[in-house]
Amino acid sequence: MKKKLLLIPLALLLAISLVAIGCPATETTTPPTTTPPTTTPPTTTAPPEGPITLVEANWTPAQLPPPIDWEPFDFAINRWMDTIELETDGRVVFERYPTGTLVGMADMYESTKAGICDIGLVNVPVLPDQFPLTNSLRLPGLFQNSTQASVIRQTLLEEGYIANEWKDLKVLWMGGTAPWSLSCREKQVRTMEDLKGLKIANIGEPELSFIGALGAVPVAMPNTEFYMALERGAVDGCWMDTNGQAAFGFYNVSPYLTEIPANGYGSVTWCMNKEKYNSLPPDIKAIFDRNIGILGSLLHGLRFERNTAVAISFLNEREDYPPVYILPPEEEARWLKAGEPLIEATIADLEAQGLPAEAMFERIHELVKIYETWGF
Repeated sequence: MKKKLLLIPLALLLAISLVAIGCPATETTTPPTTTPPTTTPPTTTAPPEGPITLVEANWTPAQLPPPIDWEPFDFAINRWMDTIELETDGRVVFERYPTGTLVGMADMYESTKAGICDIGLVNVPVLPDQFPLTNSLRLPGLFQNSTQASVIRQTLLEEGYIANEWKDLKVLWMGGTAPWSLSCREKQVRTMEDLKGLKIANIGEPELSFIGALGAVPVAMPNTEFYMALERGAVDGCWMDTNGQAAFGFYNVSPYLTEIPANGYGSVTWCMNKEKYNSLPPDIKAIFDRNIGILGSLLHGLRFERNTAVAISFLNEREDYPPVYILPPEEEARWLKAGEPLIEATIADLEAQGLPAEAMFERIHELVKIYETWGF
């Protein structure tokens, strides 16, 4: 019994020792007191970000010579860029390269897609195989004025008829030019019979086929080469809208101009590099979005109509040149009748390629009636 009593204190002592070894006592220290600094560190302001610079390129004349005070072939793009710079308070600025100084007409689509320029003017007839449906909108007799030609193109894009042809670029807006007119070096063309055998320059299809259907000899070349060809007598005339005729000064070498009111309308598209557009800050993108689309097409068409009137007035006031001849409705109807087989053949060819040409042309006729109720 005495041995058992002695073992209890020894067991307690051993337990206490083990606890002490496993849990050593920690020494507590009081942290030193620090005096807060009496001066605040200097604040630094991040340098303001510079403006977003966008490079715009087109192939058109920058300005007509005086006394015509308008920008004939910028299709309102300069005014649009001015608006964007103003609404963004200078956060967006544009470097502007007109007259092919950065990118030529033939390279505009690929250059915009690749980012060589951020915004570019694509002339559809340069790439007819790439834009078969869009290019068909240049056929004669589809539209009655530049505003219809512009707004209906944009509507067809937004409704999906031609959207697939433009999927690689951000379309700012689509536009139609003024109606095609015909200038000749040596005589005034007043009837289809006057055209017989004349060599007439144009940029591409379907105008070349239409020129042939009228009895003339179509000659394909870029419109930037028209002036020299006319001056040298390589061609007898050129087929181009009146704005372009005045802008390029063709009246100096091809003074006999015939205006064809319901003829075909050229097709141009203001595009933006898709990645550049998507990289814009949301508030700036919102400013872009409210200034493009149907609004851009509408202003484009109205401006073209105004400029056509100014160009005709200018040409008619020149005492050393004959006045512009406006083709009478009955004669114009003969010209458009000659173009009907071309329209039918184009639709059939597009359908054979699996493209919805019949549906698109039916929609065009509907849209013409709709926009007529709006007064254009």
